[in-house]
Parts: sequence; structure tokens; C-alpha cells
Amino acid sequence: MTDTGTTGTRLDPIRAQAIAEKLYLEGLNISAEDAIELLDKHVAHNYGLLTRDPIVRAEGPWLYTRTGRKIFDGVAAYSAANLGHNHPLVREMLMHFLAHESPTVLGRFLPDPFLGLLGKKITEMTGYDSFLPANGGVEAPEAAIKLVRRWGHRVKKVKGTPEIIYFDGCFHGRTLTVTQVLEDEVALDGYGPFVEGFVKAEFGDIESLKRTINENTIAIMIEPVQGEGGINIPPDDYLPALHKLAKENNVLVIYDEVQTGWGRTGKLFAWEHYGRECRPDILCVGKSLSAGYAPVAGILADNELMQLFDPGSHGSTFGGCPISSAIALAALTAIEIEDLPSQASEKGKYVMEKLVAIAAKSKYVAEIRGKGMMIGIELKQDGPNGHDLAEKLYDEGMIMKDTHGWVLRFTPPIVATIEDLDCALGMIEKVFTE
Repeated sequence: MTDTGTTGTRLDPIRAQAIAEKLYLEGLNISAEDAIELLDKHVAHNYGLLTRDPIVRAEGPWLYTRTGRKIFDGVAAYSAANLGHNHPLVREMLMHFLAHESPTVLGRFLPDPFLGLLGKKITEMTGYDSFLPANGGVEAPEAAIKLVRRWGHRVKKVKGTPEIIYFDGCFHGRTLTVTQVLEDEVALDGYGPFVEGFVKAEFGDIESLKRTINENTIAIMIEPVQGEGGINIPPDDYLPALHKLAKENNVLVIYDEVQTGWGRTGKLFAWEHYGRECRPDILCVGKSLSAGYAPVAGILADNELMQLFDPGSHGSTFGGCPISSAIALAALTAIEIEDLPSQASEKGKYVMEKLVAIAAKSKYVAEIRGKGMMIGIELKQDGPNGHDLAEKLYDEGMIMKDTHGWVLRFTPPIVATIEDLDCALGMIEKVFTE
């Protein structure tokens, strides 16, 4: 029987195509003013807007606005777009997936070959035994916290409250569990009481960590390079000393590489800069794992740990669903083929050299720091702040985002060409040397 689109039946393909085209064109052609009015009226105001000119198209490191402007993306959605926007391999994978009418979502009690292929790919690339999939990036540290707590109770058998050490300046997302670690009054105000069992140490100070660790400590959770904190990089000997201390005290190490992972710092993961002894027990991944196409994240660990999760102890409806797994499989393949870590290493050196030269001519810059294509520009606090300069840069034609008021982050898509980067650097030079 042919579907007619009447009540109680499914839309037939021809009618569905017509409706979909109408809906898409409505979004594509809406005026900037009307789009902003809809956002202001119908969407929660938990984010501030840098511009009132909606982004309607994107390709590689470039964004295109409703009014026709071409904007260089110097943020890459906080590294979700390491591969640039609309990567062709991932786009083709998605088109094949939909053309063959593959199931987009299944209960995890049903076997899915794409999740199996993703699991094989991601464990081979990272060297871990097992992958637990999730959706957005914050679900990775949340899963890691649950896993180390179960380990603390079942394996270490702590007698008091299990404690996880975190660090000043860190960022692990905005769920209620990890919001408490933020140093931001707006982010904290009115959300208490918070989950107990979290203790702060000073980032990069091994003596502070020694004073904090105790018999109830089950894990240390750290970003090897702090992103939201201001592109903060610990001393070269810090992470090896951290792992030595953790091993001596029977404590697990969690690395949150949701932002630093998949090539951003010039290695596949930032921990690799410090040697094999700095391999974490649990690795949190996300963002670029999806090439920016859909929320994909998760944690990696060896079987000894991961097998502490049994059926019913953790789950997610969309985490590891077929369409997300297919997208992530294509994204990892692209990262591997295009060798994103090497690209980030080479281009990062080029950009750092240029930015240092610009800083020498600028009255605004206090320091340039970074690894690979994860670069922070710290400003002197006697001039315009980061938001002021971000607005001026947008007027010139590029996006950068400030953090904590006085650090601008430059984390463009790793696939940006030298020509693209020179264009962006020219805008930075103009704004910073006025």
C-alpha cells in the first residue's frame, strides 16, 4: 500500500522531500534580524552572542554569514572542527549511510556493526583495550568519575569518602558534578549543594599535589593542557612526577583530552609529549572525534578497568548509536589519512613564530604560549580586554574567543592552509598593532 501522508500513516518520500526542502529553505533564507529575534525569544540565554549576523554556511576553516561576510574560524568550535567544516570524507560517509537506509539509532541491546568498527578503529589508534561511547564531551569525564568511584569501592576499598583531585583553572564541562570545579562565580551561583569527594590542587605544582593526595584519593583528573583555563601548560617534568606519585599511592589518572585530543597539540594526544610513562588509566575523548557532524565522545581504558562496568551500570540512548559511530569512524579515518598531529606540529611552529613577532610590536600582549595549534595570547591588563579585541577581530573578519577576560585562544581548524593562516595572522597583526 502506498503511503499518503494522512493521519496514522508515514509520509511518502515525495511529500517528505517537499516538506524538508521547504523547512530547509526557511532556515537558509531567513533574514539576520528574524533569526536573532527567534533566538532571543525562544532559546535560553545561557550563551552570549559575539555577532548578530547568523552563520549559514561553512567550508574548511571559513564561515559565511547571512549578510554575505566570509569569516575565518579561529576557534574551530573549541576543537570540534579540527578537520574543518563539512569534511568531504565524513560527508560522503553520512550520505552513504542514509542512502542505504541504515538504522540511525538502536537500543544498545541490539548489535550494530558500525559501533564494532568504531571500537576496533579507536582502540587500534590509541592502544587501549576498550571504548565506552557517549554523546557530548562532558559525558566522558562523568563516565570516568563513575568508573574510578566503582574502582575505589571495589578494588582499592577506600574506607572514607572516595576523593578525586582536580586542579585550579581546569574545565571538564558544565554538568552538576563537574560545575563545582570551575572558578567562575556565574557558573557556580545558585547550583549547590555539590557532589562531595572533589579536592583541588594547584596546576603544575607537584608539591601541592603531594599535600592533597591521601589514603582516600582514588583518582587525579587533569587536562594535560588547560584550554578554558587559558592555554596553560605545566612544566615539562610535572606530568611524569604526577604519574610517579599516583603509582606510589595506588591512584588512577584521568586525562581529559576532549579538547586537546586528535592532533590539536601536535601529537595524537597531548600526553604523548611526555613519554609512555604518562599514559593515563582513563582517557576522555570527544569533540573532533565527530568531525563536528554530531555529538560523539567517550572514554578509553584497558579491560581491567572497563570491565567494572557491567550491563545496567552505565548507559546512553544515543551514545554509540549507528549514525554517530559511522560518523566517528569516518572522522578517525580522515584524521589518520591527513596526519593531523603532524599538520598541527608544523603549522603550530609557523603560527607561534609569527605571533611572537606580532607580540613584539604590540602594546597589548603579555605572553604567547601553546603547543601545536593550541595557542593562547595573554593580554596585559592595562589595555583592552579579550572580549574587546575579539569584537575588533570579528570586525576585521575572524573569530577568536577570550577566556577569563585576558587570554585569547587561537585554535583554528588544523587543516587550515598556510595561506588561510597568513590571512588570519594579517588580521591579528592589524588589530594588535593599532
